[in-house]
Amino acid sequence: MIAARAVTAAAAPGADRVATDLHGHTIFSDGRATPEDYVQFRAELGLEVIAISDHDTFAGVPRAAAAARTLGVTLLPAMEVTSFVHFGTPRAEQVHVLAYFPPGRALDGTLGDTALGARAVRVCRRWRELCLDWLDRLPAARRWFIDPDRALERRHGTEFPQLQSFLNLLLARDRGVYQEFIRHHVRFWTEDAALFGWSPEEAIETIRGDGAIDIVAHPARIRDKARMARVLDHAQGHEVYTSRHVAEVAAGFLARAEATGKLWTASSDDHGHATYVRPADGTPRATVERLLAGG
Repeated sequence: MIAARAVTAAAAPGADRVATDLHGHTIFSDGRATPEDYVQFRAELGLEVIAISDHDTFAGVPRAAAAARTLGVTLLPAMEVTSFVHFGTPRAEQVHVLAYFPPGRALDGTLGDTALGARAVRVCRRWRELCLDWLDRLPAARRWFIDPDRALERRHGTEFPQLQSFLNLLLARDRGVYQEFIRHHVRFWTEDAALFGWSPEEAIETIRGDGAIDIVAHPARIRDKARMARVLDHAQGHEVYTSRHVAEVAAGFLARAEATGKLWTASSDDHGHATYVRPADGTPRATVERLLAGG
């Protein structure tokens, strides 16, 4: 049984809506829950269709899909893809695009054959390299305190601690080193043009080429509103509600989706750090059916 979490409730969805949570994170990126706990928590809330959307990886999807099958929940295999506008300049901003695949691809092994799957392997390798290189630059005594038998060097792929797990390790053993790494780790995204220098439109075209549906995540975060408007025009849809959207912002994005005929979703963008805010009023049934069918 998962640990109890505080939950902020929302009204039950109407007949034309489905109770969903289509955006959240596990230990395979910057979340705190295992895939199994992630799914069980949402099943206990009565959500019908959910997704794990870890950053730039599918690593948690098979475990989540197996848990969802046991618990009678529909799981959409997904990824939150990192792209940039104005990459390499002082105006650089991350734009995240959610890629949704039909449920059948969660366990059939085909996600690894996609362009996004191949990129996920490169991202995972680069993360390990960045962390180990940073550890090697620490004074020997501090490195020893964090990893006394150098066990991290023997861990590869997703067995190596991903972002949140690595941060938890540092925080538990040396708060000073933790703060140093917080300042250092942004280089992972800002200095690797080969992995992260693509535009949102380029990421979207890759998502579509892989047979997935593209939904722009939390569009309100981007400061360059004119640039984001062009991204939203290009995308198949966008999030209207996440736990970080105030009601007025959500209403504005809902009006935009309805005026342009775009798909729209309601999700939590949950990382397990705070009170869980259940997505308000669900996602339109037509959008859910489109996501279930795939690109």
